[in-house]
Amino acid sequence: MKKLIAVVAFLSLTGCASVMDMIPSRWDVNQAKAITDIQVQVNHFDCKADLKPQVDQLARDIEWFDIYANTKPTHDILKLSATLTDTVKELQDRVAKGPVSPLYCDLKKKIIQQQTDIIAKSVQGRF
Repeated sequence: MKKLIAVVAFLSLTGCASVMDMIPSRWDVNQAKAITDIQVQVNHFDCKADLKPQVDQLARDIEWFDIYANTKPTHDILKLSATLTDTVKELQDRVAKGPVSPLYCDLKKKIIQQQTDIIAKSVQGRF
C-alpha cells in the first residue's frame, strides 16, 4: 500500500509527460525500414559524384523519419535523430556554397554512417 501511495505521489509531482520520457518507445516496423533505407543510402553515398542530389534526398528521408518519430510519438528516437539532422544540414549547407573536397565529404560520410548505425541499433533493439 505504501508503494502505491509513493507511485501516485511521484506521478502527481513529476507529471505523466516526464515519466513517459523515461520509458523507451516500442519497436515500429516503419521506423525500422526507414532507418535501414537511410543506412543503405549513406553506404552508397558517392563523394566523387554530384553531391547536391544525394544530400538533398538524404535530407528528405531523414525529414520523413523525424516527422514520423515526432507524430508517432517516439521522442526517444527523435532525440537521437536530431544530431543526424544537424550533421546532414551542415553538409547540405556546405554543398550549396560550392565544390566540396573529397576529404571533407568522406569525413562527413563516416560521421553520418556512425550516427545512422547508432540510431538503427536503437530502433531495431526495441521490443
